[in-house]
Amino acid sequence: MEDPKDPESFGEETEPFREDPVPPSSEAGSEEDGRETDLWKEKYIRLLADFDNYRKRMTREQEESRKFANESLLKAFLPILDNLERALFHFDKVPSPSPEMKALADGVKLTEKQFLELLEKHHVTRVPSRGTAFDPNVHEAMGFSPSEEQEEGAIVDVYQQGYLLQGRLLRPALVTVAQKKEEPSGS
Repeated sequence: MEDPKDPESFGEETEPFREDPVPPSSEAGSEEDGRETDLWKEKYIRLLADFDNYRKRMTREQEESRKFANESLLKAFLPILDNLERALFHFDKVPSPSPEMKALADGVKLTEKQFLELLEKHHVTRVPSRGTAFDPNVHEAMGFSPSEEQEEGAIVDVYQQGYLLQGRLLRPALVTVAQKKEEPSGS
């Protein structure tokens, strides 16, 4: 009986196993292969750096998006707060308020206080205005007012309070800026 392990048993002649011949190496081919390898390594390193920068940028953008997600909602509440402040301003001008009117004013003050606490909880802060120097980044000048008491460029009146959301301008303050009084020229 024929041995199944014997290659001749299948009726074929086989050659002994030989490794694939190694191509003759030459310095020119080796240098070219080295340059190509360096080129691929460089491309790979750049691709890794690009991906890392992309990942960092996406993380930053997601954080920024989360940080300012409520911006439009908070901005929509500001006119309501302005109206509460106007109501309080007019309550203060009433010469002798009735007990009911005083109770109403106290309620409006409490509501304003809660509103401001809620805004503060969400990192909304007021833009410093009255008495400070005009800053075009956070203030919008509605006009100029001649003043001897205030330094030129200082804010005299605030028409509408400005707000910042985590350092970013949510709404500029509408203000009047002090201007030196012009002395009449006597000829």
